[in-house]
Amino acid sequence: MLRIAICDDDVQFTGMLENLIKEEALANGIEIEVDVFFDGSMLTKYVHLGNLFDLIFLDIEMSQQNGIEAARHIREIDKTVLLIYISGYEQYLKELFEVEPFRFLSKPLDTEKFSRYFKEAYERINENNVYFQFNFNKEIKKVALKDVVYFESRNRVVYIYLKDGREEFFYGKLNDVENELVGNKQRYLRIHQSYLVNYDYVSTMNFSSLVIENGGKSTTLQISEDRQKKIRKQLCDLASKKAGGK
Repeated sequence: MLRIAICDDDVQFTGMLENLIKEEALANGIEIEVDVFFDGSMLTKYVHLGNLFDLIFLDIEMSQQNGIEAARHIREIDKTVLLIYISGYEQYLKELFEVEPFRFLSKPLDTEKFSRYFKEAYERINENNVYFQFNFNKEIKKVALKDVVYFESRNRVVYIYLKDGREEFFYGKLNDVENELVGNKQRYLRIHQSYLVNYDYVSTMNFSSLVIENGGKSTTLQISEDRQKKIRKQLCDLASKKAGGK
């Protein structure tokens, strides 16, 4: 599911752009969800509530909060969302550099360029931004899987430990998390009933435990006895693939 936002105070234009997005998604077999906002403050409030997007089409000149100011607030929460700016932007280039735009579109819209940019954004999201999404307090949250050091399950709560030291949590089962990550490019090891570990952060292991290194901090986690043989084999297989550049 590709989560997309449109933010523009031109009601007629937003309707036209929403139709173009839906037509492009349908033609390419992409499942989407689109939300429309008519000023930057509405969008930023929604994002600050924990509602994150993969792609945002953002007008620069809006009567209340402009697109650049909105982008600054969004970047405080989400560093990875792709931003496609709409309108004449030459005079804003210096400011736009601060908020890392992905592409620019001018009005009136060039539909061929829009189609190309939409496909490029979709490809970028698939390649680089693989997320784990979860719900907490009726809010949808997401974390980049490459930034997850490990998941831990305790008392029906799953804790997510991130590489920047932050922790997230939600009510759920680690088995469900493990099943969701099957086939994902990011490699995880179920070393214990309570731990699901990102292989990229594993530094050393012995028969009964492994050590995770993250930002100069070491964490030792136990490998359950019934999983030790399987985990040793998985680690050897992953190490050989990494050495071979796969």
